[in-house]
Amino acid sequence: MSKVLQLSLLLGSIAVLIFVIKNVLKNKINIRYAVIWIIWGISMVIISAFPTIMYSLASFIGIETPSNAVFLIMMFLLYCLTFYIYFIISRHNEDIINLDYEIAVLKKKVEELEKERNND
Repeated sequence: MSKVLQLSLLLGSIAVLIFVIKNVLKNKINIRYAVIWIIWGISMVIISAFPTIMYSLASFIGIETPSNAVFLIMMFLLYCLTFYIYFIISRHNEDIINLDYEIAVLKKKVEELEKERNND
């Protein structure tokens, strides 16, 4: 890997890491969800600084070139992240349904109280 590419990857990884941390500090991203991105950013900084890690990992997995190992790992991590996001969305949908039910019950109670108040 050329030094220019390595430096570019390192600077890009650091920029992404700083971007995520700034958004966490501004409360734009929940820290619970940002941990994944912070860990990912730190991993990218380490891999950018020490590219021999990918060469070793690729040979350990049995993949010919490190770039293919990177693509395989990225696809796996994106698959896991997508599953996690859909899991969170499903939980939020259940919460929304429960909140809709609670709102309907409260609305009915308010209407009943208003009718009683108007009858008096």
